[in-house]
Amino acid sequence: PGSRISIRATTPCCTGDYVKHDDSDSDVVIAGVSSSSSSTDRGDATWIVRSGLSNSSCVSFESANEPGQYLRHQNFQLHLASGDGSSTFNQDATFCPQSGHNGQGYSFQSANYTSKYLRHYSYTVYIASNGGSNSWDSSTSWSDDTSWAITTPWA
Repeated sequence: PGSRISIRATTPCCTGDYVKHDDSDSDVVIAGVSSSSSSTDRGDATWIVRSGLSNSSCVSFESANEPGQYLRHQNFQLHLASGDGSSTFNQDATFCPQSGHNGQGYSFQSANYTSKYLRHYSYTVYIASNGGSNSWDSSTSWSDDTSWAITTPWA
């Protein structure tokens, strides 16, 4: 807790893509970020690790350039949202790190939907299960899409 990090995709297509929030809305996506990216884009791809809001053995991710705003799932899609202290928000914003499903980095299990993990699908970040009724629950590339490398922060 307290560390600044960036979270990089490990899927072969997307190893230059990082979890970042979109300034035009509250959506959380993966997008290319590099040293030549704008300072805003580098900040949008930087997170402060916090003790899990609903479980102190897990983690929550606060935006480095939007203090008080956290990664939170709502209807299974990740958004950047202001913490309101509610039990629902705290659970939606808590993720439990495990060894990466593809053998790289970490996979982050949802605290309140324990069969679902942070996953990128069509460049949008969701919580997803390995198979299910939603398109983002596809088994194709699931192990890669749910594994993340923790890197030096961009900002």
